Amino acid sequence: MLEQKLCKSGLDEPSQHLDMTDFKASVVAYEVQKSFANKFFSNKTVAKSLIDDTSARLLDNLYLLLRVFTSNKDESKKTVRNIIKISVKIGMLQRGEKFSDEEKGGLIQIQRKLRTVAMTLVSFYQVDHTYDRLFVIKQLNELEELLINLIQPHLTDKSVGRVDQIFTVVKTGEFLDSIYVPKKNPEMREIMGRVVDDVNSCMEAGVL
Repeated sequence: MLEQKLCKSGLDEPSQHLDMTDFKASVVAYEVQKSFANKFFSNKTVAKSLIDDTSARLLDNLYLLLRVFTSNKDESKKTVRNIIKISVKIGMLQRGEKFSDEEKGGLIQIQRKLRTVAMTLVSFYQVDHTYDRLFVIKQLNELEELLINLIQPHLTDKSVGRVDQIFTVVKTGEFLDSIYVPKKNPEMREIMGRVVDDVNSCMEAGVL
């Protein structure tokens, strides 16, 4: 499921200048899931968490990455919260059998595209001189379009706006260059190393 795609490893050595106590993805995910479930589903439907511990830790790392890039704690929280909200809502729509057969096909496309994006981001990090900004942005644009097409019939314009907000941040050249261009932002580069390790672990585990 889509929510399983968002996985990561432990944050054993938090970046020296950042404090993770002000944001926990697992707590946000629980609150979002509970709120959405109360509106649309029975308690039995949502008994199982949609964001596992590994996924939550990945999101914590993404928060760190965004916070270093933006120097704005609130904006970084907003972006990761939006990722959680969209992931949880898609997961619950899937669990609640709300998607048509055609939409289920669209969800499979999203999962495949997400895996392609993940493998691309890992490869560009691990292999020097392979980073292609335009290629990454193209892949992210395609993923964004697939997500919007899936959720529009089921969620509000506000949710569609959340998808737009997420991609407005992560598909910018400045953000991507800060991760991949050597020596441009050493702190982001170090955090991205943890994200890459976590994504690899997820792919090995078969959840991405």
